[in-house]
Amino acid sequence: MKHVLFGIFFLFTGSYSFSQVANTASCSSIKNLKEGVSSGHIEVTLPSQLTPEEVASFAKYYEPFFYVDFNAKNHVATFQMVSNTADARRVIIRFLAANQIQTVTIEGKSYQLQDFYQNFLEK
Repeated sequence: MKHVLFGIFFLFTGSYSFSQVANTASCSSIKNLKEGVSSGHIEVTLPSQLTPEEVASFAKYYEPFFYVDFNAKNHVATFQMVSNTADARRVIIRFLAANQIQTVTIEGKSYQLQDFYQNFLEK
């Protein structure tokens, strides 16, 4: 009986952790991302389960750093930087984490949020 209960517990916690891993954003290409960082208009495709209301509710907290234009049709969030600095771009990571996003995929490679910042946004 103990093994059955453990199996049921593992099944539920395993499926919960899988759903957490599924929260991945993406960028169309490294080239587009680098251009966005240079111009201060960074585009990130958010997971389809996020609603415009959820995006807007978190975006309002970060307006001192950036504004978020969210296209609900294709789920692309465009971050328009108020001040296009590395420290201000670091706050994008907080926005993504607030939306339960753990990784960003670019050209088939997945990056944890801190790695995404260090490889692309920090420069």
